[in-house]
Amino acid sequence: MSAKTDNSMPMPDDAIVVTNYHDLDRYLGKFAEGSLDLVLLLGKSGIGKTEAVKQALGIDDSGRNKTLYVEGHVQPFGLYQGLWRYRDGPVVLDDLDRLYANPDCVRILKPLCNTRRAKRISWLSNAVTAVPDLPTEFLTTSSVMLIANEWRSLNSNVRALEDRTITLWFNPAVEEIHRKTAEWFDEPEVYQFIGSYLPHVSQLSMRYYEKAKRLRNAGFLDWKKSLLQMMLSDRTMAVVAGLQLDPLLPNDSQRIKQFTTETGLSRATYFRVKAKLLPPAADRKSVV
Repeated sequence: MSAKTDNSMPMPDDAIVVTNYHDLDRYLGKFAEGSLDLVLLLGKSGIGKTEAVKQALGIDDSGRNKTLYVEGHVQPFGLYQGLWRYRDGPVVLDDLDRLYANPDCVRILKPLCNTRRAKRISWLSNAVTAVPDLPTEFLTTSSVMLIANEWRSLNSNVRALEDRTITLWFNPAVEEIHRKTAEWFDEPEVYQFIGSYLPHVSQLSMRYYEKAKRLRNAGFLDWKKSLLQMMLSDRTMAVVAGLQLDPLLPNDSQRIKQFTTETGLSRATYFRVKAKLLPPAADRKSVV
């Protein structure tokens, strides 16, 4: 059974809610040192879950790390081979949403996520004979980190897996995501512009910063208007905010005309929405 978070995203009833990166790093550090051996990390996409896990485990692009890191789609037999090659080392299964929807993957995950220290993993088919030195079963003491954007208890197997994990629901506020992004993002103009609109952003993604940077560096003069369309869930507000930034529309008379053309909405709606907006980014400090 699952409960609802404040933003109506499903999560297991016994999830631990984590709202800042410092506390998340505390849990991930315990996993990295082996004190926590089975963790399910849930949270919206674009908030830095994967990067936080990689940093805690020292995973980089060199390929020399002793962690099995599986991201995206993987075939069950490929997963079995990886678990054998990295047996007894940490295992991170990212984008779990796809894995737990596959019954064959769930059959591997159940013993892998057993609460016993030594877990017996098996693959009982002729496919094993085609891979040199690959046994039909083996023991492993791997600790396991599961990462997903959401959790759905599809069947009894998945519910059993859910029951065994320490589940973290990572749900940082937009201000916390913005603050964390400052640690690595290197475009002050983009960063400050996003910060000035935080009160109107219901779900912030770190990907917005990179997308805006790419648009700006590609020479799009209206990158701010495009970014507002990505960030603001209220499409009417995104249009009104974008009109305030258009140098070709220096007054409200021209903006209203463009607003009604784009949306079919009234002059009164334009002023009602405009009143909700804070002053333009250049007129105030960003949230840091």
